[in-house]
Amino acid sequence: MKKLMIIGALAAMAGLGAAAALVPLQSPAQAQREQAQTRTASFAVDNMTCATCPITVRTAMSRVDGVRSVDVDFASKRATVSYDPARATPDVIAAASTNAGYPAHLVTPAS
Repeated sequence: MKKLMIIGALAAMAGLGAAAALVPLQSPAQAQREQAQTRTASFAVDNMTCATCPITVRTAMSRVDGVRSVDVDFASKRATVSYDPARATPDVIAAASTNAGYPAHLVTPAS
């Protein structure tokens, strides 16, 4: 019985290794294209009154298709968003936060 468990565990580990080999690797050129397509915008966010408010803002903005990252600073009431301009716009990102109850206004144009 122990031998069967050991064989099963080894087979599972071998399967995981094979699955990892199937994950496509990103070429450096593809990574450069994606980085070149990324823009960053800064938003002033209203109505944040507690430490959990930035979580809601981050979640709302992150759900916009094309948003790659969101950093919300409670102290300065600012959100910095990296996004793909082919799939998202600052207006749509701001609207997502506004719809969640935290009106956002573009402060720094996309760069």
